[in-house]
Amino acid sequence: MRADAHEFDVIVIGGGHAGSEAAVAAARRGARVALLTTALETIGQLSCNPAMGGIAKGTVVREIDALGGIMGRATDLAMIQFRMLNRGKGPAVWAPRAQADRGLYRRAVRALLEEHPRLMTVQGTAARLLVEGGRVSGVQTTDGQRYRARAVVITTGTFLRGRIHIGTTHAESGGRAGEAATVQLAEQFAELGLVTARFKTGTPPRVDGRSVDLVRLEPQGSEIEDFDYSWSAFWPAPRRAGTHTRHPEQRDCYITYVEEAAKAVVRDRLAESAMYGGAIGTRGPRYCPSIEDKIVRFPDAPRHQLFLEPEGLDTHEMYVNGLSTSLPVEAQLALLHAIPGLERAVMTRAGYAIEYDYVPPTQLWATLETRALRGLFLAGQINGTTGYEEAGGQGVVAGLNAAAAALDAEPITLGRESSYIGVLVDDLVTRGVDEPYRLFTSRSEFRLTVRQDNAVGRLFATAEALALLTDRERRLAERRLEQERAALELARSTSAPPAAVEHALRAAGERPLVHAVPVAEVAKRQKVALRDLFMAVGVAGELDREAVVTADLEIKYAGYLVREREAATRLQRLAGVRLSPETSYHALRSVSTEAKQKLAARRPATLAEAASIPGVSPSDLQNLLFELGKW
Repeated sequence: MRADAHEFDVIVIGGGHAGSEAAVAAARRGARVALLTTALETIGQLSCNPAMGGIAKGTVVREIDALGGIMGRATDLAMIQFRMLNRGKGPAVWAPRAQADRGLYRRAVRALLEEHPRLMTVQGTAARLLVEGGRVSGVQTTDGQRYRARAVVITTGTFLRGRIHIGTTHAESGGRAGEAATVQLAEQFAELGLVTARFKTGTPPRVDGRSVDLVRLEPQGSEIEDFDYSWSAFWPAPRRAGTHTRHPEQRDCYITYVEEAAKAVVRDRLAESAMYGGAIGTRGPRYCPSIEDKIVRFPDAPRHQLFLEPEGLDTHEMYVNGLSTSLPVEAQLALLHAIPGLERAVMTRAGYAIEYDYVPPTQLWATLETRALRGLFLAGQINGTTGYEEAGGQGVVAGLNAAAAALDAEPITLGRESSYIGVLVDDLVTRGVDEPYRLFTSRSEFRLTVRQDNAVGRLFATAEALALLTDRERRLAERRLEQERAALELARSTSAPPAAVEHALRAAGERPLVHAVPVAEVAKRQKVALRDLFMAVGVAGELDREAVVTADLEIKYAGYLVREREAATRLQRLAGVRLSPETSYHALRSVSTEAKQKLAARRPATLAEAASIPGVSPSDLQNLLFELGKW
């Protein structure tokens, strides 16, 4: 760090999930970083539900981790419950999800940030961006201090002109309950030529678990087994056999339902909801609807499932997942008391809806740099997304590229074929959003390739090329990849005698072998796990459990993976064709009018980006290549 504490390479505004990952990514790439946040105590705050992961999202956590990020490591240190979702659909679409202790998670993020010698956390509220010569040059805070940098990453989440609503009569400025909104930056965006729009999201009430009749509810236990989000199973300390040195004590979640009595409360008080009473007119997340939305949109549904999730080990407070609402406080209490098991529940915090500004992300390059101002990057909910994991993934991309801009290094983009982070960013900058964006496996054309188990293998080359890992981390990653190769080789070279594997096959409902074949041949059967076969023939040895899972999936889906990887190669070739930002698309005679308009508006950096723009057909791409070739 320079002697002048106000001089940096990169400044990150905001200490949430996008900001934390952006700061770490920039620091790992070699930049001197200041993370500027209004309150240092809220760095890493889990603003909504105390959980990390889920469908596609769990894969993103592992991708962030493979690139040196901290989300997976912090989750491991704070994990009080774990579930592997989609177990009934086959391991190719398994999705890890963990409950986290809010306090432990926040403290873990802060500690992990402060491990980086090039990263400084600074308390202050950003008032204005400093601009010189057509590019960002720093940040001025509300108390008049100026911090200089060659790149700035803004990750303000819901704080950009945030407004909190409870019912139709109570509204207040705020980015989160009890915390002030950011207004001056939003006003400056218009001066810079950035268009903003409004979205809304919400949060449910919390209750005191001691007032809940848990005996009447369905418990959901932890499936912790041997799972670690972080690719380094030996970080920060070796794991002893049969123990989990990284995970705290585990807790149950509980399931209950919104049934007719509770539905009647919502219907009767619907006009008092901020959303349905006219206080809010903006779009909310389709896939995380409020209880009001559920009752209105699905009137014939007999009931709606709720999860009571523990907030932490040092509190009895529980999060009522699935009950997001903007009803008045007294209506929320009536609703809670109409839910089985919550008849005597004490509400510790009311739910609320929040409106906030976002920047439609088609105004960004694929590096997440704004097109309007060089050196300014945006990440997280400010780009129209929802979810901690989506925010963290964007933070990594923005942080790596902010460091590149500051240090005159090459920018980095992640392709759709390499990661869900690549899918996320490409969807945002080429297709835009008309509602808060959420990742799903269905958004990827390469979902067999970009699985949760193989994030290290997919992204290690990128992390290595950018020097993002320490020597120790690199050795651990190499060891993991070597274990995968060893498991594959062992499966191919080891014979499976019929008698040895008969029990494993019968347990899986599979027919027995007639004669000995390689273990890899038996593992092609969908219901038979490679690890069970290794155990049966006595060769499991010290192979890493997850390395064996990856080898198993490579064997089972070999044919599909070949086709996906051929498609990925074609996409990489398209990504290698650079398009000039000065291209005169309207002068192209053989490209359709719709394609010309959309190409001119989006200015794709590569042919792959052009291919993902809705309205640009394969024939348009072929004609585009032909005409550019003539030029």
